[in-house]
Amino acid sequence: GLSIVYGIVTQSGGQISIESVPGHGASFKILLPLEPAPAAATPVQLRESTPRGNETILLVEDDVDVRLFMVDLLTLQGYQVLAARDGAEALRIADTTTNPVDLLLTDVIMPRMSGTEVAARLRESRPRLRVLFVSGYPGETMIKQGVISSSLAFVQKPFTIAELTRRVRDVLDGPEPAL
Repeated sequence: GLSIVYGIVTQSGGQISIESVPGHGASFKILLPLEPAPAAATPVQLRESTPRGNETILLVEDDVDVRLFMVDLLTLQGYQVLAARDGAEALRIADTTTNPVDLLLTDVIMPRMSGTEVAARLRESRPRLRVLFVSGYPGETMIKQGVISSSLAFVQKPFTIAELTRRVRDVLDGPEPAL
């Protein structure tokens, strides 16, 4: 690590000063050249608008913090969100809700029942259910290992708010799944 720091500092025109006392440790001072202030302030880029909707989304996510974040995000965008912590709970919610579920938004890798299993079970009674898979694992890796098909809608974690809401809208507005 120290050689990397040294390379970055020297490439930036800086210097490193090191003082070391046996038994007491070392002290590092990094000196960098002063950068002149910019002549004019650069304009701040406006935040990208995020697509909105009013459909019902069944969200399946085993990580409580990620699930709560996604519920808040999607609710703020106008969606009604039914949240489940695992596949079994998602199936119970789907069986008892009076609202039609427009989109299944599910993590791919979860304990006991994968997102692909949840989707397959729900599509038995809802063959036209739209599905968007989410995972922290790279999509290419899961496709190569046969976990998901390349034809499935997918968004990679971590994602930006704009990426998730755009992808949700794309799947909802896209063609219905084939029977």
